[in-house]
Amino acid sequence: MLKQIKTYFEYGNHFCGIEHATLNGNEICFITQLKKNKNSLDRKNTFEEFLVKKAISNLPKNQHISLIINNDNVLSKQIESSETDTFKVVYKVFPNINLDDFYFEVIKQGYNQFVSICRKTYVQKIVDNYKPYGFSIINITLGNGIVSGISSFLKSENITTSNANIHLDNQTIITIKKIEIENTINYDINGLEISNKHVLSCCGALNSQLNRYHPITNFDKLKTTLENDYKQSRFYSLSLKSGLALILTTLLINFLIFNHYFNKVKTLQQTSQINQTTKQKIIELNENVSKSKKMVEDMLKGSSSKSSFYINTIVQGLPNSILLSELNYQPVLKRIKAEQPISIDKNMIILSGISNISDTFSNWLADLENTNWINRVEILNYEDYSKSSYKFSLKLNISND
Repeated sequence: MLKQIKTYFEYGNHFCGIEHATLNGNEICFITQLKKNKNSLDRKNTFEEFLVKKAISNLPKNQHISLIINNDNVLSKQIESSETDTFKVVYKVFPNINLDDFYFEVIKQGYNQFVSICRKTYVQKIVDNYKPYGFSIINITLGNGIVSGISSFLKSENITTSNANIHLDNQTIITIKKIEIENTINYDINGLEISNKHVLSCCGALNSQLNRYHPITNFDKLKTTLENDYKQSRFYSLSLKSGLALILTTLLINFLIFNHYFNKVKTLQQTSQINQTTKQKIIELNENVSKSKKMVEDMLKGSSSKSSFYINTIVQGLPNSILLSELNYQPVLKRIKAEQPISIDKNMIILSGISNISDTFSNWLADLENTNWINRVEILNYEDYSKSSYKFSLKLNISND
């Protein structure tokens, strides 16, 4: 599990091999792209292009590439030798070679050793062709030897590549012969259906995942440098993406939390504003009630003793033939309304009732008029109530003294 996670972070789920071959005297690129699904590798795409720019235009950005150089710039020879010193083997195959100018790749297959060489300047030129487009070379192989890395997956003892026929015996390469390929041959490589033109590019893509091909070369330092540059670039890219994703996630969470509490604060502010308005109205009502209460209290304090005196005097002097139905001291002039002052008829008393004897009523009126605290007696109403009684209403204007 940890190995799969490590592989994903290092290489992702897409693996690509590109073979630089020669077709009818022209250099051509054979491309195979594989995609990892769980524990299997599936063929995603195979195609060919004559230009690097067109070849990589069909690949996802920042795709890592296993490069196979197998064109006319690569010389390959076979030698039967048990020599363990690789440099001696190379010099034996290519006696006059200057290894300061050439890269070599050697694979041992039983008693046979297969040697491929290519000029360093040409290899570097191909590598540099990919850099401007943001594609990274993570491995380089020369010739057809990389087929040995998948020999255990092959059912046939003869396999044809883009420019050679390879004979195998017991999963070991016996011969590699350069030939002109005329017909297309399809192979089943562990469930992957691949044409002969894409065998080497498929081997390169598979080796990025399986890592089963380990030739002896004098450019291991170059391959290590290229792979480390790719890993650093991928680590930086993943870190940047992860960092941005983390920042965006954090900002989103902060926004959601802020929005949640902002809405709560807004609701509380609205509630507070309503409460403030209600509180202000209550204060105003309390002030009005206090004013009204004070006014009533002042009025009652100033007139309670007088009103009792007036009422007692009137009641005590009231004849038996007169029955009072109303005695209203300082009556209200108009209907009481909210938020409006109470209007009263000051220094006035309203008397209403029924009288049975008119002479007694007249004498009582005379007594009221002669009372020293009554300035004037005004008859508001006097009418028949029945055959022997009268209904009356009086208004007494009293003095302030």
